[in-house]
Amino acid sequence: MALDLRVAVNKAIVGLRKEISKKSSELTALRKTLTKYQKVHDVLNGDSSGARSKANGRVRWKRLDWNFVLKRLPSSFALGNVINLAQAKSNTSVHRMLAKWVKQRQVKRVERGKYQKL
Repeated sequence: MALDLRVAVNKAIVGLRKEISKKSSELTALRKTLTKYQKVHDVLNGDSSGARSKANGRVRWKRLDWNFVLKRLPSSFALGNVINLAQAKSNTSVHRMLAKWVKQRQVKRVERGKYQKL
């Protein structure tokens, strides 16, 4: 009786592994189909550049023109003004650019977090 139980369990395990393999290949095919439809959807919505970057799995950020940001700032500004104008950038890169502007004598630090254009 114990032997019959072992044989039945082994058959069930083999059957489950086959079923899992079958379902996994079906899932892979469905994912490929979904990716194709998403690309077509993006092209139809006029977002063809986004379709390529999403398909590659990478997001490409446009380069920020820091000179444009500097020109749009008022003569006296705070750190928050720069962060708002440079929305796509991290706080670290904003601080780095402010330090660069100070070194280039384009901006003067008045107090902590407050700057003035020169």
